[in-house]
Amino acid sequence: MKTPATMSSLSGLLPLYFPRALGGLDDRLRARRLVRGFGPCDIAVFPRRSRLQAGLLVFELHRGAQDVVVKHPRDGFAAAVTVREQDILRRLDADRRLDPWRHVLPRVVGSTGPSGAFAQQILTGVPAERAIRNSPHDPYSAAAPALRLLAELRAATGRRRPAAERALPWWQSQLTELAEAIPRYRYGRRAAEFEALRRLLDTALTGASLTEGWTHGDYHPGNVLLGGQPVRVTGVFDWSNGHPDGPCEIDAYTFVLGLRQILTGRSLGGLVAEAVRAGRVPDEDRALLELAGVGTDHEAGDPLALPLLTWLWHVASNLRKSPRFAHSHWWLTDTVTPVLRESARRAGARR
Repeated sequence: MKTPATMSSLSGLLPLYFPRALGGLDDRLRARRLVRGFGPCDIAVFPRRSRLQAGLLVFELHRGAQDVVVKHPRDGFAAAVTVREQDILRRLDADRRLDPWRHVLPRVVGSTGPSGAFAQQILTGVPAERAIRNSPHDPYSAAAPALRLLAELRAATGRRRPAAERALPWWQSQLTELAEAIPRYRYGRRAAEFEALRRLLDTALTGASLTEGWTHGDYHPGNVLLGGQPVRVTGVFDWSNGHPDGPCEIDAYTFVLGLRQILTGRSLGGLVAEAVRAGRVPDEDRALLELAGVGTDHEAGDPLALPLLTWLWHVASNLRKSPRFAHSHWWLTDTVTPVLRESARRAGARR
């Protein structure tokens, strides 16, 4: 299927960001403009998760038997993300090792090229996030199939590697991105906290052994679809932070942290800071990680390797998606500051 030719030419017709109350109306108007001339069709716009992520317009397009999800970037940062996601989806499609799981992976079915807008097939199912919220007393019925899928993918595409051999792409470059995106970490007390985080990561990961293979990079319950009886994974989407040679274990802990956020209402930063304070992953999280075949000692490595690396990939991914994260007091306070402060406390306690 070809995407509407009008996509790239309509970029910039409407204001880049609207107040939140008008965001939905803006998105619907823009989506209608993008498909003008495409014939009779139905459109369902995905709500914006937050103003921080308003750089990307996502909507379902239904036209007869042709049903697709369209992703249309509003700015250069979002365009870079969608261009990269298209590349990752095509590489997934070309990897024959993934043939048994082809039905859960989206495929690109149309693209406008350099503008970054593209269409992908629609995957069916109920988001794991919704299933967890609807069954708060039995969240593991949704978590188990999502985590077991990760064990299968890791076995098919991964190999164990000393993390020290992958230091540059797995955490050193991510730390550099974080420091460059948020200048306040270069001076004073915050710079000291950031340096403590760097030392903690180096110590935790240098002796760790992780699995190098296909890594989603944002495997939280909102990006996993479930269906059928017994319940199974029917789709995994939003591969913009995917890597064919990433540290696979972070996907399992991303999902577990997302589950904890849903059940407790706590922030990701607060949950990871708690693990840093304790020096290990909580017992209830360890039990969940075992469903994905993930241990938390990482072959005698530091137990903090997994929570710190997972948090770092999440933070760096958001900063790549939009510079607005770096200037959001709420996001920094909620997600970044607790981990930096706890890292500094732990570093001080070790002296």
